[in-house]
Amino acid sequence: MGTIRRLAPPALKVALAALVVFFVVRNVPLKLSDMESFLAHANVQFYASLLVFAFFLMLQAGIWVLIVNAAGAEAVRRKAGVRLGLLQGLRIFIDSQFGKYLPGGFWNYAGRVVLASRAGVPLDAQLSSIVYENVLLVSAALCYALILLVSLNIAPVLCVVAVLAAFVLAYVYYDGSLALVRRLLAIASRWRQLRRVTGRFSSVAGTGVSASVPEGGPGTGAGALLSRNRFFGYLLCFLASHFVMGIAFWMLTNSFGRGGIGIAYAAGTFATAWLLGLFSPLPGGLGVREGVLVYFLSLRLGAETALSISVIARLWNMMAEVLFWAVVRAAGYLTRRVRSYDDA
Repeated sequence: MGTIRRLAPPALKVALAALVVFFVVRNVPLKLSDMESFLAHANVQFYASLLVFAFFLMLQAGIWVLIVNAAGAEAVRRKAGVRLGLLQGLRIFIDSQFGKYLPGGFWNYAGRVVLASRAGVPLDAQLSSIVYENVLLVSAALCYALILLVSLNIAPVLCVVAVLAAFVLAYVYYDGSLALVRRLLAIASRWRQLRRVTGRFSSVAGTGVSASVPEGGPGTGAGALLSRNRFFGYLLCFLASHFVMGIAFWMLTNSFGRGGIGIAYAAGTFATAWLLGLFSPLPGGLGVREGVLVYFLSLRLGAETALSISVIARLWNMMAEVLFWAVVRAAGYLTRRVRSYDDA
């Protein structure tokens, strides 16, 4: 029995990794020989764009760590949870990130909740941070998408004015809205189904929190809300990280040597593709995002080049995630080595 318990976690990890690889290979329209040929002949700018995009992913993960720590600050003060370290948070983020390639579209979040709960992060803070993260990501991507659509005369300038007005109203009435959200969460805490789900997450994570959480207590997010300044501060962080993403995608498109686009156009194109990819029934927005990239890139670079970039962009994205994972693993290994030397 003890041997089975020791072998079960590694076996589960291998099985999940195999599933991710299976669904990626099945849905990416690129042969292995084509990948090898492209990577062998890719120029320095392509690999530089890969590094910049991996840095963008690290920024996204770092912002999530800031959000989850801010949301869980009250629980930490009550000694009902721990503060997540940056390196540990980056590792949790990227370890669970590959789950997005599995059917369902939520496995990356489920994995993140389980791993962070095992690290001692309050469940309230995690659920709250996932909501905040997605709201802020969509808001930042929408800003860049609107800039692109207005520049192409697809959307009127009035749309930009409307979004700016919405942000101003959200800032002015944020505290009042926060009180309403607290009341809604307190009502939601009475739902048996919600309390069962949070109980299951807690039992899987091994946190010891039972399914019968008190009203307004763990699992509701009622005490894990962000202040107005933090919310809009993190929105600025996401806007800045999206600009880094735009630089990376701009470098990728220029590495093909078949014409160029501006950084703002690149950021808007990639952000729009990500937004519309949320509606894809396939894992990771497969198909929809490539189609959106082809449409907007073909307006500047031609259909053939746009199709090549859209297919390679998927490989490029996954390579950046693997690079991110490798860097975090290496940093964790070196940190342990340094600590062992210090202890000695």
